[in-house]
Amino acid sequence: MIKSILTQIWNQRRLNGWIFAELLIVFVLLWYCLDMLYAFAYAERQPKGYDLEHVYKVSISTNPTQLVLCSSEDSLQNFWFKPMEEVFRRIKQNPAVESASIWLGSDAYTRGTVFQGYTIDSISGEGANIRYVSPEYFDVMRIPIQEGAGMFSADMNVFESTSGSSLSFASAEWNPAATPLPAVVTLDLADSLFHTHKGVLGKEFFDYYAGSSLRYRVTAVCDHQKTDDYARYEPFILTPLPNWFYGMQAIPFISIRVRPEADTNDFATRFFRDMTPQLQVAPFYLFEVRSYDEQKAERDASEGITPYIRSARLIAIFFSFNVFIGLMGTFWFRTRHRRSEIALRMAMGSSRSRIRSRLLGEGLLLLVLAAIPALIICGNLVMAEAIMTEQADATGLRFVVVSLFTFFLMTLMVIAGIWFPAAQAMRVKPADALHDE
Repeated sequence: MIKSILTQIWNQRRLNGWIFAELLIVFVLLWYCLDMLYAFAYAERQPKGYDLEHVYKVSISTNPTQLVLCSSEDSLQNFWFKPMEEVFRRIKQNPAVESASIWLGSDAYTRGTVFQGYTIDSISGEGANIRYVSPEYFDVMRIPIQEGAGMFSADMNVFESTSGSSLSFASAEWNPAATPLPAVVTLDLADSLFHTHKGVLGKEFFDYYAGSSLRYRVTAVCDHQKTDDYARYEPFILTPLPNWFYGMQAIPFISIRVRPEADTNDFATRFFRDMTPQLQVAPFYLFEVRSYDEQKAERDASEGITPYIRSARLIAIFFSFNVFIGLMGTFWFRTRHRRSEIALRMAMGSSRSRIRSRLLGEGLLLLVLAAIPALIICGNLVMAEAIMTEQADATGLRFVVVSLFTFFLMTLMVIAGIWFPAAQAMRVKPADALHDE
C-alpha cells in the first residue's frame, strides 16, 4: 500500500509539492517555538537546591537617632549584638515560626549576589556565589546534603546558637574563628576544585585573592544550587558569618520557615503588624516581611521574564492554531477536490474505512517525507547554536523530545485536516458524485 501511495504522490507531484513545502516550513517553525518552551519548562522543573516553600525574608533596619558609636568590643556587644540577638530570639519565639536563621550574601530571585574566587594551588581560581549563614540556615532552607550528612541530625538542626559570646550566631562546629573555616560547597564547586565531589570531606582550599591566610575546610557537600527558577546551576559556598560582620556592624537578613498551618495568604501582613512593636529593640526595628513567592514575582516582572514567557507561550499557541487551521484548510480543499476519485473508488467496491485509510496514509506519508529535511534543518540550527541555550543545554534528548512532540502535533493537524472532509465526501452517493463530475 505504501508503494501505491508513493506512486500516487509522485504522479500528483505538482500539487503535492506545495503541500510538501508547507509541511516542511511549518515543521521547522513549530519545532523552534516548542524548543524555546522546552528550555523554559526544563529549567523551571530543575530543583533549586533549597526549599523556599513557607519561607519568608525578614528585613530589619536601624533608627539613626538611636545608634551608639561602638568604639570597643564591649560597646559593640552591648549596643549592637545584644539587641540583634534579642530581635532574633523574639522572631524565633513567634508561635508561627518553625525555624529562623541569619545570613548575608547571594539571594534568590534578585541581582544581589556576592561572588568570590577559590583555589587549591594559587594558579587557577574557581568563582562561586557565597552565602554567609548562621547554623540554622540549613534547617530553614532544607538544603539536601550529598556528603557529610553525618554532621547533621535527622531534622538538619544540630547547630545550637551559643548566646552570650561574641560568636552569638555561631556554634562549636560552625565557628568563624576556626582555622580553616568550615564550608559547605555545592557539587559543582567540589568538582571544579578537586575534580570530584566524592571523598572531599576534610579537604582544604583557600581564597584566591587573600591567599592561604584565608583557608577553608570542606565539612559537607550539598546539591547543586541556582539563584532562580530559570537560571543555570552555579557554584555556591556556604560558610559562617565572617569576622567583618562582627566588626563592621553589618545588618543581616533573617529568613524564617513558617509552620504550614500558619502560612496563610495574609501571613506577612499579620506578622508585620504583630511583631513591629516587639522588634523595636534599640537601635533596630522591623522594616519588611516578604515571601519568596512575592520576591520572585517582582523580580520576574522587573526582568521581563514573566511577560517574555507568557508571550512565548501565546505565540506558540497562536502559531499552532493558525498552522492547524491552514493545514486543515489545505487538506480539506484537497480532499473535497478529489470527491470524484473517492466516489469512483467506492463504486469499484472499496470500503469507506479503506478509502479513509488511504487518504490518511497519503497525508501522513507526505508529513514523514517533509519531516526528514525539516529535521536536518533543525539539527543545523542546533549545531549553529541558533536556539535558546541560556536555560538548558542543547542535548540529544532535548532534540529528540522536541522533534517527537512536533511530529505528534503535526500528525494531529494532518489527521484532522483529512478525517472530517473525507467523512463528508464519503456520505455522497457514488452515482451522484460521478454524475456531477
